[in-house]
Amino acid sequence: MTHAQPHQRRPVTIVVAAALLALEGLVGLAYAAISVGQIRLSRAAVGVGVAILMAVFGVFLLLVARGVFLGRRWSRGPAVATQLILLPIAWSFRGGVTTWVSVALAVLAIVVLIGLLHPRSTAVFVGPAAGS
Repeated sequence: MTHAQPHQRRPVTIVVAAALLALEGLVGLAYAAISVGQIRLSRAAVGVGVAILMAVFGVFLLLVARGVFLGRRWSRGPAVATQLILLPIAWSFRGGVTTWVSVALAVLAIVVLIGLLHPRSTAVFVGPAAGS
C-alpha cells in the first residue's frame, strides 16, 4: 500500500505532520511576499533571489504536505529532510530576543518528525510489515 485508501482513516500522526508542513509552506510563501516588498535597488538581485527561493520553497512544502496527507511514499523523504534542516536553523536563533523563534522552530520540526516516523505513519507510507 503506497497511499491511504479512501475508506481508511488517516492516522492523526499523518494529519498533524501534513498540517504543520502546510503551515511551513504558507509561512515560506508569506516570507516571499514580504521580501518582494522589501527589495531595494542597491541589492535588487539578492532581494529577488530571496523572494524566488522562498516562494519555490513554500510551494515545494505545500506539495510535500499534500503528499504526506495522501500517504504518498515519495513525500516522506523530503518532509524528513526539511525538518532535519530546520533543526540547526532553530539552533542558530537561540539566545536573546530570538529564543522564542528557536524554541518554536525546534518544537515544530520535532513534532513533524515524530508524526512522519511514528509506526502508524510508517505503515501508511511503506505498507504493513511482512507476516502481519
